Amino acid sequence: MNRRFVNLLVSKSGDCRPAFNLHRINPASLFCPTRSLKPADPAATKKKTLSRLPPAAISFELPCPWKKFGWMDFMARKNDIIAVDHEGHTLLYNGTVGALCAMNRMVDPCHSSISVVVGDELYAMAINRGLLPKVDYFKALTYGRSFGHCQPEDWHWRPLQPPPLEYDHEKDQRYNPTAAPVTHPCAIGAYTVVRDSQIWISTTGAGTYSFDTTSGVWRKIGEWALPFKGHAKYVPEHGLWFGFSDSDGQLCASDLEQMPPVQQNACEDLVLPVLEGWNPTGSHLLALGSGKLCIVSFFQRIKRVRPRPSTCYWSFKIENAAVLAGVEVVAAGPGILRMVKHKSKCYHFGDDNVKLL
Repeated sequence: MNRRFVNLLVSKSGDCRPAFNLHRINPASLFCPTRSLKPADPAATKKKTLSRLPPAAISFELPCPWKKFGWMDFMARKNDIIAVDHEGHTLLYNGTVGALCAMNRMVDPCHSSISVVVGDELYAMAINRGLLPKVDYFKALTYGRSFGHCQPEDWHWRPLQPPPLEYDHEKDQRYNPTAAPVTHPCAIGAYTVVRDSQIWISTTGAGTYSFDTTSGVWRKIGEWALPFKGHAKYVPEHGLWFGFSDSDGQLCASDLEQMPPVQQNACEDLVLPVLEGWNPTGSHLLALGSGKLCIVSFFQRIKRVRPRPSTCYWSFKIENAAVLAGVEVVAAGPGILRMVKHKSKCYHFGDDNVKLL
């Protein structure tokens, strides 16, 4: 497998310190030693025993007085973790050697909604999800000399042109923001990396756009939308992109070399992990290499608690959990793919928040 770790960032609740803990899970523990084409028992996905989180590889503290305004944003760059605070200070955690180093500051920082890695560069995009979605910034963390500077080559943030989304004003007029949870037709619904050099973003109302990381130029490639929601991942062993369907949320595949791309229901027999009594809040996909995938599913539940035994009233708190499942894509015949589910692990975080990096 090419990916060494699944990175879970835990944000501590209340006044707990430190504010953030990074836990790194070896995905090899999600796969059986030998391949088995026997389908997983669906009943086995309903009852989960809790797994113990590995110790935090590194912890981060908020760069401001406690309970005052400030934030930190985290992104993954291959085996490294990038942290940016509200003032643009940037840290890189080198996951290979376990070292932390300071990098050049990001100008006009903002929470990143999308981040992808192309080659050795990290591309981050911040999206304003207001009534009229727009891209606030698009930047790349790249190595070289900053434009107009004579300093030695180093890692720095380079501003890029945002995508030239062509809005359909008639769609905007038909869109009713009070009719949630309908997504704005011009909001970015899916994105991926194509041919190791292009970043594709997709909307239902403005079509699909491609950013060439070599030339730095955007172009519109179609009025159609990608058949995914969120981040789709390329699996080179099968020449397909895998992600979650924008229609039913199930794992699916598509060949983006065909335009417009068509969804292939290669994963109809796959039963995604569930937790009884918990509400699903989102699923994410990681491509591990060698045709192996990791599905990370997040869950929440509202628990009623009594603050003190002597009180006569109850309060409520939100608890979070995550289930990691190892899945392997195998060829079952000419043009036929089969999803084999291996192992899964469940982690409980209490009222702490958790994010996949």
